[in-house]
Amino acid sequence: MEYAEKRMALKNGKSCVIRRPEAADAERVLRYQRETGGETRYLAAGPEDIDWTAEEQAGRIRRWNAAPDKLRLMAEVDGELAGVAIVYGSGGQRRLRHRCEVDITLYRKFWGMGIGTALLDELLAAAGYAGYEQAELTVVSGNAPAIALYRKLGFETVGTIPRAMKYSDGSYADFLLMVKPLAE
Repeated sequence: MEYAEKRMALKNGKSCVIRRPEAADAERVLRYQRETGGETRYLAAGPEDIDWTAEEQAGRIRRWNAAPDKLRLMAEVDGELAGVAIVYGSGGQRRLRHRCEVDITLYRKFWGMGIGTALLDELLAAAGYAGYEQAELTVVSGNAPAIALYRKLGFETVGTIPRAMKYSDGSYADFLLMVKPLAE
């Protein structure tokens, strides 16, 4: 998917740059994934799940940037990586090509600044422009701030996946399945 870098003002007056990551960002993105995975229990991947090298991550970034049906965006505030959001097709089968999956993470210290809204607005606009008609995501049922953000952007809860995630202490979390039409 195509995307041109954008700069926008946040709620706190700071400037946020939203752009595609490049291969040179691989180490930063890996560190970010490990750190955000350890900041909250709301993410499916914990730090222990991020075990690839910077070279492997750079290859993943290059492949994503070359794919016509995928987009990964990153938000930077004062040069610091604040968040990452991705969109990709739900399946290659013809009957599924109208649907896309959305995922977003932010460092905890950047929550509540409008970065999540900005990233998702950009991502959903690009997905609609690319021809996707429906965006879908799953969210841990106890993640009230994320659920509020998704509802604000037009996502509706259509179901629950019980015990979707199992933590190392043996407890579980349910996922909510949320959907947003991108085209009528």
